[in-house]
Amino acid sequence: MRIDYQANAGADFFKTLSKFNWRLETGSTAVISLIFISSLMLLVLAVTLATSLAHGNTRLQVVADAASLSAADTVRGLVSGIPCENAERIAVSNGAFLDSCRIVGTDVSIRVTKFTGVTELSASSVAGSPNE
Repeated sequence: MRIDYQANAGADFFKTLSKFNWRLETGSTAVISLIFISSLMLLVLAVTLATSLAHGNTRLQVVADAASLSAADTVRGLVSGIPCENAERIAVSNGAFLDSCRIVGTDVSIRVTKFTGVTELSASSVAGSPNE
């Protein structure tokens, strides 16, 4: 008579576990852990994307301010050249495009745009004579 040890070993193992009130892990912990880690990674990705866009927008505003100040100084005669061309040089050297340049008296209004991998950022700035 041949005894199937594998079948009996499995039955004995489960009897031993139930005798000591132990349970086998059914795999739900692994699934819950995977869901938790995945959601945590998505949250970190979203926060990283949001801070990257905020940083890019702040940097673009600095570029717009520098371009408008350069153009305003050119209008007042402190810097040589053509005001809107000087503003465009400042914008392009910082990776942005000059959308509009408007001169009214000694005030210069600038709008710049920068394309990122996700979206298009834009900023505007107005600069003029400090006496007005």
